[in-house]
Amino acid sequence: MAAMVLSEDEALELLAFLVTAARTQVDEAAEYGSLRLLTAAGRLADAIVDRVSPDTRAFLTGPLKQVPDLAVRSADPAGYAASLDAVCRAVGQLLVDHFGLDRRAT
Repeated sequence: MAAMVLSEDEALELLAFLVTAARTQVDEAAEYGSLRLLTAAGRLADAIVDRVSPDTRAFLTGPLKQVPDLAVRSADPAGYAASLDAVCRAVGQLLVDHFGLDRRAT
C-alpha cells in the first residue's frame, strides 16, 4: 500500500473548501465552478507536492500550474478551455504512465 499523501488536517481543509464551494456555487454564476475546482486542485497539489513521486511532482509543478486565472478566462474563453484541455491530456498521460496502462488496450 502506498503512503498517505494527505494528513487528516489537510484532507479536512480540502473537504471543507469543496463543501463550502458547492454552497457558494448556488449563488454564483456557473462559470465560477471550474475556477473553484481548479482552486481545490491547486490546494491539493500544494499539500502533496513534497510527498509524491518525481513524475507526479513534475505534473503538479508544471502543467497544473499553467492553467490561466480568471482574467484570462474572461478575456479569452477559448484559450482558457484549450489550456484546460492541455492539463486534462497531461493528467491523462500521467495516469497512463503511473499505473502502467496501455492506452491501446481498450
